[in-house]
Amino acid sequence: MSLLDKTIAEILPVDRSLEAESRAHLDNLTKPAGSLGYLEELAVRYCLATNTLKPRVGKKVIFTFAGDHGVAAEGVSAYPEEVTPQLVRNMLAEGAAVNVLARHAGAEVRVVDIGVDDPLKDAQGLLAKKIRPGTANIAEGPAMTLEEARNAVEVGIELSQEAAAEGAALIGTGEMGIANTTPSSAIFAALLP
Repeated sequence: MSLLDKTIAEILPVDRSLEAESRAHLDNLTKPAGSLGYLEELAVRYCLATNTLKPRVGKKVIFTFAGDHGVAAEGVSAYPEEVTPQLVRNMLAEGAAVNVLARHAGAEVRVVDIGVDDPLKDAQGLLAKKIRPGTANIAEGPAMTLEEARNAVEVGIELSQEAAAEGAALIGTGEMGIANTTPSSAIFAALLP
């Protein structure tokens, strides 16, 4: 059984018995009921995910997965692909927006080369997990093989498991790479009913 299949099989439904109690707790705080909007829904979901009414956030890690996209050849980005390695180095130097936000939240940013079309040999602190140097052009065919896509997802699972073993209680993900909006939109469109 692959790591992906094993991980999916281990996902359990949340225990909904805490839902009403967590909502009641939020409504009893010194604030108008529901005044925090969607933040309250996230708080309830976090209680359910952690199976406690008083979850502790603890250590936080944000993985930013960097890769180049072959669809950039279609001119879908305002910037050339050469910018991706520059952005990676900027993140590693803690000069990106994600670094600022993470610093304020007390989170650690870990930058992962999942598919940058550059060797990035001098990039200190980079997690080298390259599946391939950039994807193929989705305007001409599949961006990746099914095996490459599975391997990429499994890299994320492995890194999450490692972070959890180090005590991370909250893991966030992000992505960066020139022309990234086009494949993101294509994936989103494929998931729509």
